[in-house]
Amino acid sequence: MRGVIFAILASLVWGLAPVFFKIGLRSEVNNLLALMVHNLSAFLLAFVLYVLIDGSFRIGLRELTFLAMGGILSGFLGLFFFFEAVRHGNVSIVSPIASTSPLWGVLFAFLILGEGISFQKLLGAILIVSGIVLLTLSRS
Repeated sequence: MRGVIFAILASLVWGLAPVFFKIGLRSEVNNLLALMVHNLSAFLLAFVLYVLIDGSFRIGLRELTFLAMGGILSGFLGLFFFFEAVRHGNVSIVSPIASTSPLWGVLFAFLILGEGISFQKLLGAILIVSGIVLLTLSRS
């Protein structure tokens, strides 16, 4: 249950963040500068909280490498593309499309991690794509 509660909180926060991104990107702020501000603010908050709560810096090279790769993919490339999408599109259209990451997560978990794909997962992926199509068509 705790995982579900945190997933809902993450969804709420990620649903609100694009509104702030859109406002911040209304001027001609360079996407790379926007990424630096985003990631620096996230880093500083995480660093302060980590030092206050735990303070030990124990991490293996393998874990560090994979976490860094994930950060580069999501915290840099994903946000760079998302900022460009928000700058040029409507948040109400762009955000749901970008939120298809669970669809890709299921696919990559199957291909890379060997996780199974059940009927429910497949149906969920179809519903995600159907919802995106409906939202995109509602723009016209």
